[in-house]
Amino acid sequence: MHLDNVKFIVHNLFMTIGIRSRQSYHHGDLAASLVAAAVVLLEQQGVASLSLRAVARAAGVSHGAPAHHFGDKTGLLTAVASQGHTLLALELADKQQHQCTANKRLIAAGEAYIRFAVANPAHFAIMFQSDMIDSNNVDYLAAAAVTKQVLEDGVRALGVDSERVIATRVISLWSQVHGFSTLWLAGNFGDPGDIDLLQSLLSDMLLGFETGLS
Repeated sequence: MHLDNVKFIVHNLFMTIGIRSRQSYHHGDLAASLVAAAVVLLEQQGVASLSLRAVARAAGVSHGAPAHHFGDKTGLLTAVASQGHTLLALELADKQQHQCTANKRLIAAGEAYIRFAVANPAHFAIMFQSDMIDSNNVDYLAAAAVTKQVLEDGVRALGVDSERVIATRVISLWSQVHGFSTLWLAGNFGDPGDIDLLQSLLSDMLLGFETGLS
């Protein structure tokens, strides 16, 4: 999948979700407002403290609006996760497009993945939690598929033509950047707010990431 096509697909995902929102409720911006409010509350309080009533209050809408639109907390978190995957896919594609070799593009994607997680901890905390979201939701499946496709295409561009090897390599490299992101956000490597430390660790981590590409 060409990187420009990724951006086109991501744009369509945003449009599709928006159209579906307008069809299901009279306030066309309600979904975006509720998801944005949920993200803020997730960053401030964590998922355990999140409630539909608190999200409604933060968004400045009636207390029944989130349930009317998303059904329940799972539905709202699924929307957050779908948005997260869509934003991540766009970030991965954007950071790769200025790199001149397949190797450098995949390394850029690895760094973009980690920086996305650091910059969007609320999304990142929900995106892969199958016990908290509806992983069969059509919007979630579409968004998650784009993220995976970008990584698969990055490995394929290295000259790997076996689908089994591509799948194995993606899992290996994805595990590296996801594990690093998770441990960093949990404070296992030091202060998660220490940007200088992050850059130092990131440089070393990506050297190992690059080794895994060979």
